[in-house]
Amino acid sequence: MTFGSRLRISQYLGSDPTVQFQDFGKNGVPNLAVPWLESESNYTAENFDKNGNRIVIWPGSSITAIHDGNTGVAVWGVAIWGPAGKSLYNTLVTITVNETGPYIERTVPEFIQAGSIQYGNWGSTIGASGKLLLLAASAGGLKVARVNPDDAADLTKYEYYMGPTSKTWSSTPPPSNATNANLFTVGKWFGGSGDVFWSPYHKTFLCVYFNGLPDNTFYIRYALDGWVAGSWSDEQVLYVTAPAPHDPGDPFNYAGHANPTWDPSGNTLALSWSYGGAWTQVATVTWQ
Repeated sequence: MTFGSRLRISQYLGSDPTVQFQDFGKNGVPNLAVPWLESESNYTAENFDKNGNRIVIWPGSSITAIHDGNTGVAVWGVAIWGPAGKSLYNTLVTITVNETGPYIERTVPEFIQAGSIQYGNWGSTIGASGKLLLLAASAGGLKVARVNPDDAADLTKYEYYMGPTSKTWSSTPPPSNATNANLFTVGKWFGGSGDVFWSPYHKTFLCVYFNGLPDNTFYIRYALDGWVAGSWSDEQVLYVTAPAPHDPGDPFNYAGHANPTWDPSGNTLALSWSYGGAWTQVATVTWQ
């Protein structure tokens, strides 16, 4: 399957005055999306004015719908941002929506501690078996863990894929430097951002991502066997985003994501990314 010759690209740059946005908050101040722990709030209060250090939560991975779409789950990284910067742990969150807007609960405030493979930070999806899959950038590639969605908060229930050679799952995670446990390996710089999702149009799983190089490029792979824990195609260029010429201090785009629910048929895929450090741009890719 070759993608480059079968695409139609359109791009939205945020200039259409007819596009309306819905915000949630008061007096122009949005509601806090992810609640802080008391210890996190205290750290920021005690340090930010003195040395610039603060706790941040990076919602860098997409939300995966479970329970017939009534609930979403995601895993987001928590870190110290500033001169003492370091990763701390990730947090498992549950997202529900009502008439007042989205509500996010930190189901497991400290899910996986730094130093271990940060499953879920890169992304998550529902596999062909109906299990929740948590994805991690590790050893230059992508690793995966699985669990029944109802057991997402219980790390003792997870199984970890040992790679395409053994094709086995283990109750113990592989070593973080084990490239043979990767679904596929991109290179030592791999991290970036992206998504794995089922494409009803292609009838297989796709992986769309920024590969960590400062090249503003979306890449794509597809599952050769129709499921995530199997063989994957080689990397192909999907779409090259334009850098921000007016902001020479931040010419490289980041936080590239696929948004597969844009078109339920899968024929059109929306891509989004952070542009110039302050804007979000969107392009659509249509297979013909």
